[in-house]
Amino acid sequence: MLTRRTFSTALASAGLFGVAGASSGAHAADDDMLARIRSSGHLRTGVIAGAEPFFHKDLVGGTWTGACLSMAHDLAAGLGVTLDLVEAQWGTSVMDLQAGKIDVMFALSPSPQRALVMEFSDIAFNNPFTAIVRPGLNVSSWSDLDKPEIRVAFDAGSSHDVFVRRTLTHCTPVAVATPTDAAMALQTGRADCVVQVVVMAAVMHARAPGMGALVMPKPVSHQPSCIGIPAENSERFLVYINNWLLYNRSSGMIQKWMIDALQEQGVAADSLPPGLEF
Repeated sequence: MLTRRTFSTALASAGLFGVAGASSGAHAADDDMLARIRSSGHLRTGVIAGAEPFFHKDLVGGTWTGACLSMAHDLAAGLGVTLDLVEAQWGTSVMDLQAGKIDVMFALSPSPQRALVMEFSDIAFNNPFTAIVRPGLNVSSWSDLDKPEIRVAFDAGSSHDVFVRRTLTHCTPVAVATPTDAAMALQTGRADCVVQVVVMAAVMHARAPGMGALVMPKPVSHQPSCIGIPAENSERFLVYINNWLLYNRSSGMIQKWMIDALQEQGVAADSLPPGLEF
């Protein structure tokens, strides 16, 4: 049985790290990202304050937690290096990768445009689209919301915006500036529902459960989330990350890290939509 303790050893024995059966000059540390990270003893990842449940910064103690922190610590441990945290923003994280400020960035949504300037891993986790619907509104499918009399709130310019305009073409859109504004539109009666990916909706719903019911309409539609790394000299590093993801997805660890992080933000497991899988 392959345990988590033996996983990195097995990869090293297979030659992925190039520590056995390979000439020392095959991949110079300066020319290979994986070799450079292991040689330096450090893996740098971007972290974003207020991006729960992916990242959470304790404003008193300054400590960081969250699903992506758990993933990053495990990735660094498998490589045998120390994890370094670099504060970032969603809007600049891709540029941070390009500039060499960080080695990895978790929870990035892939797009063809981004793929021109960086590398994406295989899917780290899927983030289903959900809806928080006002009390009294029964929703089981997206078609229940795709009606002119249904006012659907979302933050403009986001993946929620794209999803609503592509999927709910007959609803009355209520575009606002931020996810918090979308929740406020529901709470103040200016909208009948809010459409958000489940990790955002679950945290928001836990903080104000009276706003309505959290549902995952059929058919289930996901926003994929990946790990981003620089495009240059990263082929072997990408192979390692994808193997790490395969192992942790198949063993259920990705699901556990996500659920644990949601619970740390006050989301009860039984409040999540039935059948939720990351």
